[in-house]
Amino acid sequence: MIKLLIKNNENKFLYKRRGKLSRLFIMKKILVLILIVLLTISLSAEEKIGLALSGGGARALAHIGVLKVIDKKNIPIDYIAGTSVGAVVGGLYAMGYSAEKIEKIILDLEWNDILNDEISRDDVYISQKRWKPYANVFFDLDNNFKPNLPRAFVPGNDLVNKLFELTYPVSTTRDFDELEIPFRCVSTNIITGKKKVFSNGSLHEVMRASMSFPSVISPFQLEDNLYIDGGITDNLPTGVVKNMGADFIIGVDASSDLKTNEELITLVDVLEQTVNVNISENIKKSRNICDVLIKIDLDNIDLLNFDKKEQIIAIGERAAQNYFSDLNYNFSIRNKITNNVTNTQKLLISDIDVSGNNYLSDRKIKEYVGLKPGERYSQREISHAIMKAYNSQLFRAIYPVISKIGEKNILKIKVSERKRKRLGFAFSYNSYNEMSAGLTLEMNNLIQHNSKLIANINIGDKKFIKFDYVKNFGKHYGIYFRLFPNLSERKIYSYNSDHEKTRSVRSLEMSTTAGIGLYASEAVIMEAYLYGFRKKLYKDIAEFDDTEFHSSGIGFKTYHESLDDPVFPMKGSEIMLKYSSAKEGVFSEDGNKKFFSKIKMLLPISDRVSLKYKFEYGSYFENSDVDYDPFFIGGVDSFLGLNAGELSAPIYKINTIALRIEPWRSFYCDMQFNILNLGNLDYWLPEENFYRGIGIKLGYKSVIGPLRLGAALDEEFKEYFYLSLGYEFDPFEFSNR
Repeated sequence: MIKLLIKNNENKFLYKRRGKLSRLFIMKKILVLILIVLLTISLSAEEKIGLALSGGGARALAHIGVLKVIDKKNIPIDYIAGTSVGAVVGGLYAMGYSAEKIEKIILDLEWNDILNDEISRDDVYISQKRWKPYANVFFDLDNNFKPNLPRAFVPGNDLVNKLFELTYPVSTTRDFDELEIPFRCVSTNIITGKKKVFSNGSLHEVMRASMSFPSVISPFQLEDNLYIDGGITDNLPTGVVKNMGADFIIGVDASSDLKTNEELITLVDVLEQTVNVNISENIKKSRNICDVLIKIDLDNIDLLNFDKKEQIIAIGERAAQNYFSDLNYNFSIRNKITNNVTNTQKLLISDIDVSGNNYLSDRKIKEYVGLKPGERYSQREISHAIMKAYNSQLFRAIYPVISKIGEKNILKIKVSERKRKRLGFAFSYNSYNEMSAGLTLEMNNLIQHNSKLIANINIGDKKFIKFDYVKNFGKHYGIYFRLFPNLSERKIYSYNSDHEKTRSVRSLEMSTTAGIGLYASEAVIMEAYLYGFRKKLYKDIAEFDDTEFHSSGIGFKTYHESLDDPVFPMKGSEIMLKYSSAKEGVFSEDGNKKFFSKIKMLLPISDRVSLKYKFEYGSYFENSDVDYDPFFIGGVDSFLGLNAGELSAPIYKINTIALRIEPWRSFYCDMQFNILNLGNLDYWLPEENFYRGIGIKLGYKSVIGPLRLGAALDEEFKEYFYLSLGYEFDPFEFSNR
């Protein structure tokens, strides 16, 4: 827009002329001046306006507020270029979304989930739920069994798939000049160190490439190149929109200034500062190109603080209102956003291709996805199929790209497979001063096709070596074979009437279980098995005569689970039943029939509140004198109102009801009441074998594992306190006999 600086007191034509001729001459000059002014206004109406949107992590959501003002003032945008989150906002606007629609999209997104990449427990197939979590952290292993550090904290699979959903209406568009507003996306080629300006390609892929903030979100591979955040080389792409043909450039800068020493607190702060050192240099030149520079002060907002998205958008809107009210530009109405973008259309998929796979065949990956050529699919159906394949836990990343060749729509499934070997590390501690650490070697599809071997060793107060080998015949449903040898040692404590430890013995067990079972997708798993074990009890603290037992027999077990989290579920159910039988004779000192069941249900009352019910029942039926393999009761995962493993019995049942609240994300609170009944052959409800307890449990889902604190009272108002850090429960609960 050409600025008209006409002052009333300049260029006054006050020359006195004589006669009619001089007056005509003055009138002609005035007419010429009027024509120049009219021509200038006409030219300004044709001037092209470019919009450059910076990166800045969560702070860049302020661009949405700026776009809301641009829409309200009917400012025509002819070109858009964006970096990082600015590329996402700018790309959606270039597609034809209005600012208000983009705002609704962003506010509805759960950014913490998108940047998490965790698979919800209820989405995992039942064949994987045979194991509870057995490591706090995993490292991929190379062919020489050396651990590989990850490229970033966030792999970014959920991110690229969410971007696919948002850009689905233009999924077959490859030329960004064909969008409603011509668009450019800026990224950085980490291999060459040079800026990459994407003018074509798959929109969701280039957006994802531009968002790869170093060490936070994993670099993104396109063909043979690897891309990271565009802000490294051009955080405010004003030069890009100028090269597109813009005459008048509006730049929106949501980047942060360099932090002081006192502000460099967290690892993310240091990473951001490292990047900002370079950004602060490349952004100076970009600011000078702007005709209008909207600098938004968001230094008090953290890079990844998407929880404040509504506040950030409002700050951007206020800043834009202040800038444009001061400038008073009169823009003509052109390229008005019609917001006719829709995600509801179905595309006829002519063919399906696979790329990026090294271990799994194209055919097998297509089976996991489940889509077929020659069918019409909506965005929702394609996304759901891709996510179900991701839930198989075979892929680090899997996402779709749709191309149009002639009249045919080709669906390409791009994958990055998980390493077939990985090493897990586990650590746990509880209030009884029990500490243990463990290593787990996991090998998938390495010994045999469609197989898993878990080798687990634990040291400390809980010592064991366990090997769990499973060979599946089928993907999501089928039959399997299991072999589970186990060597373990644990302490067993005795308590007096004041609930104080009096002595302890050590229990050493060697056992093997071999089973054949079947599994059905997300529904149920059932297994028939043979088992044998030998257990020895020997002195630890206080006198104790060494005792040894052995037994073998057959058994049956079944399992169903739909919980959304293994430790802090808010919805779903869990059912486990185990029955085993051993005959007295050579292989078993005493005959017995053992039954164990556990039922857990969580009924959501609201988004943050659930009602929990849990029932446990264990029995040796006709043999109530079993003293070598009883059930141990008490503790944070058993009965609140007893110490961990304080009581042992051959027959018991526990009823638990609790109100679970999630007041903040990853924080949990249980208000719990439970009843314990210890029985024998003759009767179930003697008063001396009837226990009640009430308590409260606080939980936090941390990066190093679950943290739980508990306090309880028994019916005599005796106080109990519990502390648990890490995965204290047995991850092989289903595999055990």
